[in-house]
Parts: sequence; structure tokens; C-alpha cells
Amino acid sequence: MAYDLLMTSSWQTISALLIVGLAATWLVRMAMKKGKTPGCGSEGCGALSPDARALRKKLRKG
Repeated sequence: MAYDLLMTSSWQTISALLIVGLAATWLVRMAMKKGKTPGCGSEGCGALSPDARALRKKLRKG
């Protein structure tokens, strides 16, 4: 009897709508969230050595 109560279509519909609503909310929040720019597009990239940054700056001016 308890199994029949848990497997009713109305319970499944409510559960599915709740999951979809939570997922949509999470996606919208992630899209609206301001974050760092990915990669090394900014001047403060830690992956580049100071020599490489100086060379890049010199090439941009030249």
C-alpha cells in the first residue's frame, strides 16, 4: 500500500516539477553571477612569467 502511494502520477509530477524548478533556478543564478573572466585575458595572469608579460607588452606597443 505504501508503494502505491509513492508511485502515483501526481507525486511524480510534483517531484519532477520541483527538480526542474531547482535546476532552472540554479542555471539562471549561474548565468547572472559575475565572475572572473576565464583564461589569461587579463594583465594579472599568474601563468605567465614576468619576462613573458614584458615581451607581450613590448610586442603590443611595437
